[in-house]
Amino acid sequence: MPLPGCPAPEATLGVVVLVPPERRTPTVGSDHSLTHALERVLDVWQSMAARDEFTEQTYDKFSLLLGRMGRYAQLRGALTVDDITPDLAEDFITARGRSRHGHVSEAAVATMLLRRSVLRIAFRTLRELGLSDIDPTRDIELPRRGPGDVRPLTEDEVVSLRHQASFVTRPSRHGAAAALALAGGHSGEIGHIRVRDLDAEHSRVWMHGSTKTDPRWCPLDAWSLSTLMARVEFVSARQLRSQSVPLARLAVSDRHASDAALQARVCVALRDLLTRIGLHDEADVKPSSVTAWAGLRIFENTGSIEDTARLLGLRSLDRAAAVIGHDWRGRPDSDDATEAMSA
Repeated sequence: MPLPGCPAPEATLGVVVLVPPERRTPTVGSDHSLTHALERVLDVWQSMAARDEFTEQTYDKFSLLLGRMGRYAQLRGALTVDDITPDLAEDFITARGRSRHGHVSEAAVATMLLRRSVLRIAFRTLRELGLSDIDPTRDIELPRRGPGDVRPLTEDEVVSLRHQASFVTRPSRHGAAAALALAGGHSGEIGHIRVRDLDAEHSRVWMHGSTKTDPRWCPLDAWSLSTLMARVEFVSARQLRSQSVPLARLAVSDRHASDAALQARVCVALRDLLTRIGLHDEADVKPSSVTAWAGLRIFENTGSIEDTARLLGLRSLDRAAAVIGHDWRGRPDSDDATEAMSA
């Protein structure tokens, strides 16, 4: 939900507003030191975490990596924000690292993607604070996780998606569609979800499945649960009869429509959010990228493609691997690098 007095943000030139207007600080007279800038970024991230736009796990991970980036940059002689050049950013992203087992190795694709995500959202936050107008990661291309025409969203993109869906004047179908997709729902399932399918007590939602997916319970994180509860309250108040409340749809209107039409409405809502966060020009980002992120998160947390298949309701492990871009025939990603090594 938006902060009091905080209007909905505008996506201008693909830049997402990450800071409410009252928190912006003009560049003139500001301390431009890298240390000060990173402290301000962490302040904003804490506020976003308080609104559940960052999960606790993501906030901890991003904060830790931001600190490592600061130390790495200072070892390279960077004292101000403007000293973070594209070359320095790329060096940090691709730097060899030491795993949790103490092994020094080349950075895995997952590690490089995570480092880039941290830098991207950090500089997006700095732009909104008025402390920078650059993005040193803009032209840094990284290998794909694996085969496939559609990629999962990255963590910084998910944070931006939540943020964009939050700052609205009323609980919208866009936010509900995003919450259900981030929980593991497919576009063909989301349009069928009704008030009665939400189990707030256990923070989960019932996905009815489809011709390609199995019925299942999908867990909801704090942001998704809060967003869906607000949507339940909104759609319930619009029902003429109390008996119709449990049947009210959450992510689309209650107008009768075919399965194909419901899926199309969901895709329009998700695509609109992706456009607002500047991903409309990326050919490998589609509404299914949001759902794929949910599967990828489970896989990264458990290392089990079976868990991914169960969350997404998929009957084939090969299909589950393809959705999240996991090439199980190739070399698995090594342990996440714990500390980028200095140059």
